[in-house]
Amino acid sequence: MLAFIITRPTTTAPACHPLCVLVGAATCSLAIRRSHGCRPNLTAREVDPAVFAEVRALLATLTTPVGDVQSAATRLAAIIRREALDDRHLLAHARSDEPDLVPALEHLTSRPTSSP
Repeated sequence: MLAFIITRPTTTAPACHPLCVLVGAATCSLAIRRSHGCRPNLTAREVDPAVFAEVRALLATLTTPVGDVQSAATRLAAIIRREALDDRHLLAHARSDEPDLVPALEHLTSRPTSSP
């Protein structure tokens, strides 16, 4: 199990993403505000390898006590939003292109399930 550093108290809703807790935002940091209607899809279909390299470095910062965790979490959330706005789901692409990133991304971007 990956251990992520949470440097701020949990001030967000209990059902928020772990990444949003790290960012310290009162609202979801991963939400994109755009209609999912018909679009021409003029962007590249593949995630740039440089994006995965940056994500890897950010995840390293989030799993070690070295570095600015909140800034790394904020940057990772921005990358996830940017890729989503360009119709590239980062986690889905990571599953096929960079499977070693998947456990950490799943942990950070999945809302906790409530037990019955």
